[in-house]
Amino acid sequence: MMKRLVLFLGLCAPLMASSQTKPKPKVIEISKLVIDKRDSYEFSSKDSSVSIFIDTLVMRPNAKIQFLNKKDVSMVVRHAIIDKGAWIGGNDGKNNGTNVKLDIHFASLKDLQINVSGQDAKNANRKFDNGNGGNVTLNYLASGVKPQIQTSKQSAYIKINNRGGGYHTNPQSDLAVIFGQIRSGSPGRPLGQLANGRVYSGGLGIDGKTIIQAVNTLAQ
Repeated sequence: MMKRLVLFLGLCAPLMASSQTKPKPKVIEISKLVIDKRDSYEFSSKDSSVSIFIDTLVMRPNAKIQFLNKKDVSMVVRHAIIDKGAWIGGNDGKNNGTNVKLDIHFASLKDLQINVSGQDAKNANRKFDNGNGGNVTLNYLASGVKPQIQTSKQSAYIKINNRGGGYHTNPQSDLAVIFGQIRSGSPGRPLGQLANGRVYSGGLGIDGKTIIQAVNTLAQ
């Protein structure tokens, strides 16, 4: 009986190990991505985590890259030409900013904003609290253009916004909206107009962490 039990557990062990292994993030490979002036390119797959490899990235003035419903993004760009007003950002769909790890070779850099700030909870459709800011790790190739965060009027400026949500929330305005929703509720169910029974999110989101560092080689 004991031998049978040991044999059974031995057969089940690989299945148990495979079931506990986390699925690998989806990998997206792009040979060349050119985003024209004021255009936007969206990564909107159903996966909450994604790895992106771009051989050549060209962002014209005010071009945007958006991560929709993404919790974690890892992006490697082997050759980047970034014009003025370029913008990269996203959130996880639950008011939290996307965690972004960007390994990049700036062949040319005018200025770039990375916006993964936490979003404010909204009374009109309140489902989640004020969001947390995403964590940003920027590894730039040392042999390319060196970004700077001190002076926005100078070239190669990078601005990172990963502040938590809730700083723009106005309690007085929130309460006015809530009382209006209660008054418009049906008799016997005055709170029926409030989304998921949520009334007010008073807590601020947590600010994200930022790391900017030079590297000699990009991630594979």
